[in-house]
Parts: sequence; structure tokens; C-alpha cells
Amino acid sequence: MNLTVDKNYIWFAVSRKNEERKLHFYVKGCKFMELDVRLTDDEPDFSFPMDVSKYKGKTIEIKGEPEELLAAAISQSDEKPAMDYNYRPAVHFTAERGWINDPNGLIYADGVYHLYYQWNPYGTDWGNMHWGHAVSRDLITWEHRPVAMEPDMYGTIYSGSAWQDTRNSAGFGKDSLLFYYTASGGRNDWSKEKVHLHTQRLAISTDGGETLVKKETIIPNIVNENRDPKVFWHEASKAYIMAIYLDEDEFMILRSDDLLHWTESQRFSAPKMWECPNLFELPIESRSGESKWVFWSADGYYMLGDFDGRRFKPETEVLEGYKTKLGYAAQTYAGVEDRTIHVAWYRTENDKGGFRGMMSIPTELSLVETKDGLRIAFKPVRELWDRFKLEETVTLVNGKDGERSLDEDSAKQFCGGGIIKFNGNPTAIVLECESGRSAEVCISDTKICIIGSDKPAILIIDHGIIECFSEDGTNYTAVEGEEDILYQDICIKGGVKKVSLYTFDGKPSDKVI
Repeated sequence: MNLTVDKNYIWFAVSRKNEERKLHFYVKGCKFMELDVRLTDDEPDFSFPMDVSKYKGKTIEIKGEPEELLAAAISQSDEKPAMDYNYRPAVHFTAERGWINDPNGLIYADGVYHLYYQWNPYGTDWGNMHWGHAVSRDLITWEHRPVAMEPDMYGTIYSGSAWQDTRNSAGFGKDSLLFYYTASGGRNDWSKEKVHLHTQRLAISTDGGETLVKKETIIPNIVNENRDPKVFWHEASKAYIMAIYLDEDEFMILRSDDLLHWTESQRFSAPKMWECPNLFELPIESRSGESKWVFWSADGYYMLGDFDGRRFKPETEVLEGYKTKLGYAAQTYAGVEDRTIHVAWYRTENDKGGFRGMMSIPTELSLVETKDGLRIAFKPVRELWDRFKLEETVTLVNGKDGERSLDEDSAKQFCGGGIIKFNGNPTAIVLECESGRSAEVCISDTKICIIGSDKPAILIIDHGIIECFSEDGTNYTAVEGEEDILYQDICIKGGVKKVSLYTFDGKPSDKVI
């Protein structure tokens, strides 16, 4: 099929139930894209756009079978398809459309937080891995930017990290942004034809992260699908460090003086851990000036220990950071000096709005002492509270059998006996509980149990998602709820002393770019 481009976008009509078809795109015989898409010649579930504005006036050859389906399912428009959906999360990042998974390239540079992410722009299931891009000044309200990186002959674009080269160590210019990512050779026909394997490659940006220019392979294939490079500067040993995943439960640490040439310093196994490694130092809240290093992997499994710039020496067994399996592939922000900010991908199922998956609320990490030893504590970033306003605080009183409930006046405020109505607004609830007693929060069929401690528990309820931080942040729970959860009632019962209710102000931040 030949298509002369006279609009900004090609639209693909998609049905979830149809089989995927492979399409190849060429201009003057040069391939520029390959993708899998569930085309339909019937009423589509969604339409997904491809930006072809740079090819206006040129003819694109699209190869795929059958051609009759291509002609019926592919059209042109100067606008993107509308994405009207009443239940899109407001304080959890979602892709404008399509599937997302791992957060990538998290970096704070020049006053802007950048969020890159694994993205399929052409369907609500995994595939066609690109890097999407969004920016923010407050970590809560995000502005979508154009696609950052697309698949090529080296493979689809897997996970990676970013670093701002303030020393000009790599020679691309002071303060250039460097992006380390996995080219997943063998995951698309293009790379199979070129016989490329999984390698770690470099892209750079000299315009503040808006345009990423692919440069070179910096680490050739080591073993199988080695992937997910995470880069940082280690001040004590005056070197750049990279952690990568190798295979099964094996990881590698490498060192560099110039961000370009890397030397292995350690290879080790970590039972139960795999993918998306991260290595960072956290302060111990109760011990001034003390800290521990954390080696982290995709499932939220981690070990505490020591790192001397060459070797990580674990001091604990493998620990679990998450109490549910929704969170995955978390990464921490580069470029933030005074705190460690963590973002995870939530593996949510709902795709009725033409998108699937979301990011966690960014959280600040520290280490706290528990009866079982040091553990990571997760707390919503401080910026969250700038976007929520306190509606009311209600003290509960002792009732039958010691159960606490709302007093008569408060019950009238809250529509009766411990029930709160959301009315569609994202809500933060702060619960002060009796130490050692459990409380239960029920929203429709979703129930969350909270063990009381001397620190308040925090629930963040957004469209289709609930996050709960309790026991001083060491109990971090995320649950996917019904898409209309913010139009349900919430019932709180058990050992709760006080309930404070905050609502999202809904005001967008100033435009970032």
C-alpha cells in the first residue's frame, strides 16, 4: 500500500479482539518503522495515531497483509483522535494512549522532572517498545511530549536511565543529558535481519531532553537478553557506576571515568531478584549521619549492604518492599540532591479508555528501624500536599464493644456511620489509629487492612487505584479498584481515632515547555 502524506497523522483503526499484523514502513526504499497492530475494518475500539508530519508531500510504502485491510483501517488526519474518558487517573501518570510499563530515564534537570517510559503507542497490550516522554515541575501534574525514541534496526527500545553530564566527561557538551538504554535485538524483524543481539546503547540530548539522538553501542551483548542499565556517580571512588541485569538472577556492576568506556567490577547472583537493577544510598532516619546502600530489583525486592564503588556487599537477606504485586520496575530520579524519589509502574488491567497501566505516585525513600531490622519506608512526595487541600478532620468516639465510630454530628457530615462520599474527586485520607489495633477501609468490594501504629496511615484514592502507606511507610500497598471508585462510598471501621480528608485541587501547574 502506498500513501502520499498530506496530513500530520496516520490513524490506525484497532480492535482488541483481532490478531496482530506486522506492518513495515518505507520512504524511498528506506525503512523507518516496523510495528504490530490489531487492525480492523469494522467499528474500532480505538484509533491510534502515528506522527508523519515530517514526511508531508512524500509517499510512504506500507507493507503488510492483506492490503484490503490496510486500505480500510488506515487513514489520515491533521489531529490526534479524541481520548475522552471520565475515569482517567488525575494524580497518577498515564500515557496519553496505549500501553505503558517501566519508568525510564528519570532525571531532574534545569528545574524540570523528566519521565520517560516504556510505551506501545499502537495498542493496549505490550509490544512495539518506544520511549514515551512527559515533563513536570511538581511530580504530580505531567505534560505529554512527543515520542522520545522509536524502534530501529538494533531492536525495540527497552529500559534504561539518564544522567546529566555536568563535568562534560563524555565530551558532548557540559550539562548534556545522556541516556543509557537497551536495544532489544531480536525483538523485531528489522534487528533479526541485521543479526543484532541485546546491547546497551547511548543517546544524547543537548536541548534539555526534548530530542534524543541515538549515538553508539557502549556495551556489546554479554549474555542472552542482558538489559536495563542504571547509571550514577559514586563520589567516594570518583567514578561513574552502571548496574545491569544479565540473566536469571545474575547482575553486573561496571565502572567508568568518561561515561563511554565501561569496565566490569563485579558479577553476582541475587536469589529471587531479576530485571531493572538499581543501586542507591539511603539515610537511616533515627541515626543522624548514618546510611546504608540498597540493591534493588524489579519486583520491589531489595538487599541492604555496603558499596565501595566496586563491589556491593549485602548485609541482609532479600527483602520485599511492596505488600502487593501491582508495583514493578521502579526507578529512582537522577539529579535530585536532597532526597531519593522512587516511581514504579502499576500493572493495572483496565484499558477501557484506550490506555493501560499507570505510574505510582512518586515517593520519597528512607530507612527506618523496625522490630525486624532496617526497612525501606515509602512516603508520598512532599509536593503532593501542595495539590490537596484539607476538607475536614473528624474525631471518632468509642462505641459498642470498644469499636470507634463517628459521633452524631460527624455522622451527618459524612453521610452516616463512618461512610464518606467521594463525589468523583481524587482524595487523600489520613487515619490516626490506635497502636496495635487494626482498621479496615472498604470501598465497594475492595478492602484494605491497616495495622495501627504511632504514625498516621495515608490512603491516596484516584480513579481505579488505591495506594496505602502505613506503619511509618514500611507497609506500602497498592490495589487496583473499579474504574468508578471515586463515585463509590468508603466505609472506615476498626481502631481509628481520627480521620482527616483532603481533596485534589484540580488546578494544573504552569506549562512546563
